[in-house]
Amino acid sequence: MNQQGSYQINTISSCVEAEISRLKAQVELFWDKEFKHYIEFGLSDGMLIAELGSGPGFVTEKILGRLPNTKITAIEIDPFLADYARKYLSQKKFSQVEVLQKSIMQTGLAENFFDFAVIRLVLEHLPDPVNAVREVFRILKPGGKAIFVDNDFEMHIMTYPNILELRELYDAYCRSRYAEGGNPKIGRELPNILKRGGFSKVDFEIINAHSEIVCEEIFFKSEGIGIPVKLVQDGFLSSKSLGKISMEWRNMLKDENHSILRQLYIGIGEKLV
Repeated sequence: MNQQGSYQINTISSCVEAEISRLKAQVELFWDKEFKHYIEFGLSDGMLIAELGSGPGFVTEKILGRLPNTKITAIEIDPFLADYARKYLSQKKFSQVEVLQKSIMQTGLAENFFDFAVIRLVLEHLPDPVNAVREVFRILKPGGKAIFVDNDFEMHIMTYPNILELRELYDAYCRSRYAEGGNPKIGRELPNILKRGGFSKVDFEIINAHSEIVCEEIFFKSEGIGIPVKLVQDGFLSSKSLGKISMEWRNMLKDENHSILRQLYIGIGEKLV
């Protein structure tokens, strides 16, 4: 298994452009609540931040937009995404960021250097998440903190009325990611993994996005059809099942009282002095 693990932009979805759009919507879906946790656990303006697994740069953009005096070193292993982030952030006129094409497993960054680290939706794709956490721990200053955000596909999208067939979709997704060395149910393991990686004062939170609170359209954009189509193409999900899911999704939306819920899991740790 290569260090990139179970997420490659060119293979996870049937369309790269659609996947980029989905990643952007996935940030928008949670950001207001998510950023409150970042601040609550110590992120402040003027810090030196490491963002590991920074993808297209959408989280980087959000942080710099709220905390303009921070400096971010963004690490991304995928050459396409690293290049995309450089161009995207440059177009946004952000100068206080450096994007490096490196692995979270071996960043090559200085020891005891950063005040804060953000690792969002990365550990779930890695075959060796504990050693990734140890590398984050190494580059933080004593007293530095890190936030790890991940999924747990035991509970992903939930709806009212309930769509039973979504379980089949998520089971197929999990089989696909497990086959590539990932762990799509890692959310529940975050506190244990952080402690094994060296962190102390570990805490754990769940953030929710609900269609009665945030724009329903952002849910649609943050899911998309690209990954389910790829699951069908790769033999993890039948086309008949995907058709049934699509039909039940449309029926759910016709209910005037329908709702959509999704969760993310946050593990927080500190490198003690």
